[in-house]
Amino acid sequence: ENLGSVASADDVRTLVTSVRERLGADQAVVALGADVGGKPVVIVATNEAARSNLLLAGDLAKAAAAVLGGGGGGKADLAQGGGTDVSAIASAIDAVAAAVLG
Repeated sequence: ENLGSVASADDVRTLVTSVRERLGADQAVVALGADVGGKPVVIVATNEAARSNLLLAGDLAKAAAAVLGGGGGGKADLAQGGGTDVSAIASAIDAVAAAVLG
């Protein structure tokens, strides 16, 4: 989901982790994107069930960042990607969904 313009990536990270916690034990991947000061950012969080199926947040953030014209990475449970093309946030989220759905 594209959140539009937000004050900081920390705001997106807080929301992503909160949503992940509320989804419970079933496999869950949460990916949110936003415009932070004119730069696109995508934050991805995965729960234990998703990670056990090799859905790793770092890999998913890299896929999103590639669409945004940048880079990304992080841990298996929480990762961030960014780039230069704010107009590509929706496509970056779609890239995460495509990677999850295989």
